[in-house]
Amino acid sequence: MDLAGKLQDLLDDAVGQGMTPSAVCAASLDGEALPVLSAGLALRFGADGVPLPAAEQVPADPQTWYDLASVTKPFSAVAVLALVRDGLLDLDEPVAARLSAFAAPYRGSETGSRGSEAGKQLVTLRHLLTHTSGLPGTWDGWREPLPDRQAALASLISVPLVAEPGTGFSYSCVGYNTAMALAESVTGMAWQTLVEHLVLEPLALGGDITFQPDPGHCAATECGSPDGRALVRGEVHDESAHALGGAAANAGLFGTASGVLRFAEALRGGFPALLPGPLADLLWEDQLDGLLGSAAEAARTGVGYGQSVGLRIGQLGWMGGEAADARGHNGFTGTSFLTDRGRRLSVVLLTNRVHPTRDGTDVTPLRKAVSEAVYTAA
Repeated sequence: MDLAGKLQDLLDDAVGQGMTPSAVCAASLDGEALPVLSAGLALRFGADGVPLPAAEQVPADPQTWYDLASVTKPFSAVAVLALVRDGLLDLDEPVAARLSAFAAPYRGSETGSRGSEAGKQLVTLRHLLTHTSGLPGTWDGWREPLPDRQAALASLISVPLVAEPGTGFSYSCVGYNTAMALAESVTGMAWQTLVEHLVLEPLALGGDITFQPDPGHCAATECGSPDGRALVRGEVHDESAHALGGAAANAGLFGTASGVLRFAEALRGGFPALLPGPLADLLWEDQLDGLLGSAAEAARTGVGYGQSVGLRIGQLGWMGGEAADARGHNGFTGTSFLTDRGRRLSVVLLTNRVHPTRDGTDVTPLRKAVSEAVYTAA
């Protein structure tokens, strides 16, 4: 069986077993893109979580847009590096030097406010982009009534540290959205505009990657999300990103599989028209040794992967057994991509595994099987 046939069988089996309602896969070998493959239904359930009548269900196809979730983070990292390129940001300058509210005392416990204020003065942009800032993983401010986006941002950047910066690795959506707040403060521009201008337009991705998709072309995600939405389709699933207006640095982008594949292939090539070599290299090089010192190896062992600016390195659990040198990212909604310079390949898998509910669904076996099929063919 050829590679396309093997991949199609994997997608069909995953849908048939109820792993995900739909899946779309794109891959490239030695710079040549394979046909984009799809399976299942992009919209299967109604707002009540009950399957829709057959006539109302929507099949997935290669042009279906998926909520990329945390696959947004690599795009965000490239946008921030473009601002570093332009001299507007410095990776190793304390964030509080440009975003004074970041280090202001937190409106919480006395112990939390004193301890976090001192440590936050030491947090740099590089810490934020490599998950070594000591910030918590998530921000619960979305649960509170917030009058507008500025209030949401103020709440987000007031969150205290849970560890001293540069002492360990802890995956943090808060860190990425703090980097977004810094970029907006320095440039005076909205995050959506920055990502479009600095990343999507230069890479000619605007037709396939966006913060504002047509909901009718999107795969649905959750029915009855924790923040009170009924059927989520065409708007970001992540509660923090939604509370921040939908366009955030941790999540918010939607994309087609072919669009994400073009980004992955541009990453594999080093973004020569976008970033100078030393900055592009940061997307590829493991940053943990330089940031964590003797604690770096324990951090890598603990999470099972290395960390560049914006990308995971060799996360074998879903990238596959031969992917020790691959870079990529996955997302909560069931999305992922990887690219490997040595093996000259890229793999994208987009699913809506959280439709109708996030409970009890895991596409890790599918991610791994798809990646290993492509590695075998390579």
